[in-house]
Amino acid sequence: MNKNCFANKNNRCKILNDIQCANNSCSFFKTEEEQEESINRANARIASLDKAVQKSISDTYYNGKMPWLEGDK
Repeated sequence: MNKNCFANKNNRCKILNDIQCANNSCSFFKTEEEQEESINRANARIASLDKAVQKSISDTYYNGKMPWLEGDK
């Protein structure tokens, strides 16, 4: 497993069920920085949606919280 992958925890993948990626060639590989940027892009996209849609996403996936909005982390 690639030691620079955001999902590497004690040399095991914390995202996938596989213990290790074959030959360090995981198609889900991202660095910590790439993962953070991906989350930021997703949060920006959700924040751009209509408030009713944001509320639905919040209720369905975040127990009513809206972490994509400033101050609600």
